[in-house]
Amino acid sequence: MKYMPLKMLDSETLAQLNTNSIKAGRMRNLSGSTLLNNRQSGYPINYHEIRHRKGTDEVRVSVVLNLAGQTAFLDITPEEFAAIPEVAVLFDVWEGVMCAGNPPLEP
Repeated sequence: MKYMPLKMLDSETLAQLNTNSIKAGRMRNLSGSTLLNNRQSGYPINYHEIRHRKGTDEVRVSVVLNLAGQTAFLDITPEEFAAIPEVAVLFDVWEGVMCAGNPPLEP
């Protein structure tokens, strides 16, 4: 069996990162209803990119919110991103997470 690494957030960490993002005035974060309507034990990250904004680096992550494949972007610090644990998942699980895609870009 083939395993792949996958960064995974628990619900408490996702809520805290979201609060930090809002307080810092970052561009992408989750609404309270998004968090309440998509409660699950783990939230995989299926994409990330380093961005430069206002003279500092931040990481935009795509969080898979539910089994239907809904995703949302969240902007966090590089330190917060580095602290997100990686878990080893079966390749088929990893592939399913990656197939969820990324949120549509805002107009």
